[in-house]
Amino acid sequence: MYATPAAPGPRGRLAPRGWLEEAPVTRSLLALNLGVYAVEVLLTRTVTDLPSRAALELGACNSLAVIGDHRFETLVTACFLHAGILHVGFNMLALWQAGPLVERSAGSARMAPMYLIAGALGNVASVAYGWITRSVGFSVGASGAISGVIAAALVLGWRTQGWRGPITQAMVRWLGFVLVFGFLTNLTGGRIDNAAHVGGALTGGVIASLWTRGYRYSQAMTDVWMGVSATVLIVCITLVAWRDRTDIFAAMMLQDRVDYTHAALYSGRCRDAREGLAAVERLRGSMAHVTSLRMQVDASCGPEAP
Repeated sequence: MYATPAAPGPRGRLAPRGWLEEAPVTRSLLALNLGVYAVEVLLTRTVTDLPSRAALELGACNSLAVIGDHRFETLVTACFLHAGILHVGFNMLALWQAGPLVERSAGSARMAPMYLIAGALGNVASVAYGWITRSVGFSVGASGAISGVIAAALVLGWRTQGWRGPITQAMVRWLGFVLVFGFLTNLTGGRIDNAAHVGGALTGGVIASLWTRGYRYSQAMTDVWMGVSATVLIVCITLVAWRDRTDIFAAMMLQDRVDYTHAALYSGRCRDAREGLAAVERLRGSMAHVTSLRMQVDASCGPEAP
């Protein structure tokens, strides 16, 4: 069952003492996100940025590659990467406050899969937007999943306290801030992934609205759902590592693949040039500049055998 969520921050505190004690999934997510960020810093030697190659090696979500290279595992892994200390700090603050609200009232068995699903479907929305606009960037961050957590907390507050309840209103303000901040930032040249925020929030809200009040998962079923969630994450991380070892283009953006193909042509490596061309075409298909690149490869190396 889920109970009326308790509001954080009595007497001016951000959260009451022991706020995370009954929220093992939230604690684990905080630790995992911060641990991954520490790995990022060790690899890149910077706390303010995540270079594209390192991001893709670690599992960032490149909308063109998700579709063209079938990099579906990055829909999950991208949720645990962050582009700087401010990015991870803001997201972890939001998760620390909203996560226990959902987990304490709805249970860990609901919290864990909801977080992953909201994050993944938030990235699906990001991929759809990126594919439509032909964006060549990548997306990282837990904010899509956390938007889902905030929306779920909003729904729980509304169902137990009503629209004017303190939890409902607090989550409306949190979610409104996330969405408005993202749109305003992008108007001034920022790169906030608003599609992931909207997709994650809608997913979290819908999932929470489907939870049955008065139903409690047994400890055995809680362990099952926790195990399933952990297995999904481990499989996705393993797929990223496997791609890094077996595909030289896995950590290349579109322009990197074009440059690789040109370099191969100039040095007379026709096999590499054709592999580079194929890697470009997987991302861009038969668009004009790709057709031009194919003509260059055919002119230098001869037409490809049927």
